[in-house]
Amino acid sequence: MDDLIDRIKRFDKRKSKWINNILNDKNNTLKMSSNFHFLELNLAIYKLLDKKINESKQHFYIVSIIDKIRVSEFNNRLFDFGLPYVCFPILSDNENLIQQYSKLRYQKGKNAELSMDEMVLQGESAVWCNTVQFFMANDFKGVERNLNIIETLTLPKLPKNQQEFKIDYEFYKALLNKDKSKCEELLEQLVSTKIHKKRNDNAVLNKYVSQPALGYAKLAWRQSLEVEVNSPLIPKEILPIEPLDNYEIPYDFLKDELF
Repeated sequence: MDDLIDRIKRFDKRKSKWINNILNDKNNTLKMSSNFHFLELNLAIYKLLDKKINESKQHFYIVSIIDKIRVSEFNNRLFDFGLPYVCFPILSDNENLIQQYSKLRYQKGKNAELSMDEMVLQGESAVWCNTVQFFMANDFKGVERNLNIIETLTLPKLPKNQQEFKIDYEFYKALLNKDKSKCEELLEQLVSTKIHKKRNDNAVLNKYVSQPALGYAKLAWRQSLEVEVNSPLIPKEILPIEPLDNYEIPYDFLKDELF
């Protein structure tokens, strides 16, 4: 875990400079927020490995707020490619944030010729994150609609180098059907060496956790399916749904995002 600690230390040394850049020029918020994202994500993983689950949830909470700003204020299209991003609020156990994320969409305009909802209806890549959003909101009609979109529009045009996304599709079906054993089988596939390596290209973090498998396991627990996966890449300690009594925001530039 030394490489992860060294990475955190390097990020932490730059933190005051990032904050000053944001305070001196609001236009730097988007640029600097990605740095804070990686700092807080690394801390979340480190605390998770150190069995400090409440602290890990706190850092996942901050990561999620940062990403929420990137979408809501800068119309960033994180949800076109970022299944891990949509899983971070789930790992925080902050229900208010989870519900806000379930409704979070990029809009037609800056950076987007079509809105996220329009892209989903066309079967584009945003459909994956959007399906997780529907599970977050317990909107099972939305899940059913998206499964039909994935089956009829997304899977037929899935590139050869993305065929592993069929596992995600099967997982969503199993989760909707409350099929615990099938969910566990598919999670095992996601943490298999080949699939994990392909889906987790961060050379540091991929040693410790597997996404979206960890987020999917937590999503299953939210649906009262207490899945068990025999892999250190899905640390079981964070799976129970146990919100913190209080969530803190340590950065002044995020204080407006208090709920």
